[in-house]
Amino acid sequence: MSLAPRTPDLKANLGINNGAFGTLLSTASLGSIVMLLIGGQIVHKIGAKAALRIGSTTVALTYAILVHTRSPFVFLIANIAAGAGISIYHIASSGHSLHRQDEVGRVIVPKLHGAWAVGAMSTAAIAFLISTQVSIAWHITTLMICIWILTQFSITKLSPSFPPKPDADDDYQTTSLKQFKFKINWLLSIGFFCASIMEFTIADWATLFGNEELGMGASVATLCYLIYLIGLIIGRYSIGWALNHASERFWIKTGGVLGGVGFTSMLLLSTYIVDTNKNIAFSVAFFGFFLAGLGSSALSPIFFSIAGRLSNGRNAIAVAQLSFMNTTIIFLSKTILAWVVELTSITTALLITGGAMFALVYFGKIGSSQRE
Repeated sequence: MSLAPRTPDLKANLGINNGAFGTLLSTASLGSIVMLLIGGQIVHKIGAKAALRIGSTTVALTYAILVHTRSPFVFLIANIAAGAGISIYHIASSGHSLHRQDEVGRVIVPKLHGAWAVGAMSTAAIAFLISTQVSIAWHITTLMICIWILTQFSITKLSPSFPPKPDADDDYQTTSLKQFKFKINWLLSIGFFCASIMEFTIADWATLFGNEELGMGASVATLCYLIYLIGLIIGRYSIGWALNHASERFWIKTGGVLGGVGFTSMLLLSTYIVDTNKNIAFSVAFFGFFLAGLGSSALSPIFFSIAGRLSNGRNAIAVAQLSFMNTTIIFLSKTILAWVVELTSITTALLITGGAMFALVYFGKIGSSQRE
């Protein structure tokens, strides 16, 4: 579930400029940061199922508020709460999937990340079809009710993944302040930031880029995000095959080239020719977003797998710690990029994101050089 396809409607509801709007969007990271400090321990204490129920219910309620309010302050509070809900859901689901991946002995994490992309693509497709006929409030509220019901049903079918409390011989003190102290793998953390900034930035700005920079209609502009997700899905459902044919290191670097060079080249070309031929410019932009999705597709699953491999079995804690570092940096970056948009353009912010992706050519060395 994603609000990204309807960001122009959210912005219109609030009646604020791009800088303020982008800053408000980034505040979800504040809730995420707090939850990521304690989320791994919460999941270990109450179990994956309970954490998933808490997270999904929080997201459903806060999203309903986000699409109805016209108050920036109410949006701020709801968005922070939404970030916390998303984070605990993410920790529980990622930790559960890493645990299951260890149990079955085959790669499943990318497919589950792909399932997220399928869900996001479905909401983008619905937005494309109805955005000019149905208000964002009715659209998202109705969708959230349906998704919440399906999520609760799905959670009941999950097998328990985490014990209700850590094993007695676990030296990780969940009741001590030591839980807030962990070693930072800077190479892994900065590499993961470069890998994930594209996904966050495109979610915030892709639809607005099509609408404001290229002059697409509201419905057509949602295709920028939708086509990005198509590339993401193709890549994530192919990653098992890909890792059997080349190493993590190879695919991290390849993602950096596709997202860095491929995406930014198409973006620049589309803005250059849009006044000459809009149809060609739109097609070039769509292809650029497809390359960005394809380049991004394997990165998050690979980095979470690396974190799990380095965690000595504490998968939920590993996910929380890596996500904490990443979310903190993402929050600062999204806020800065929001004002880059306000002072320059959406294109400039997307180009900066592409540059961060290209840095993965260097950070790819964190990955294994062996095929799986």
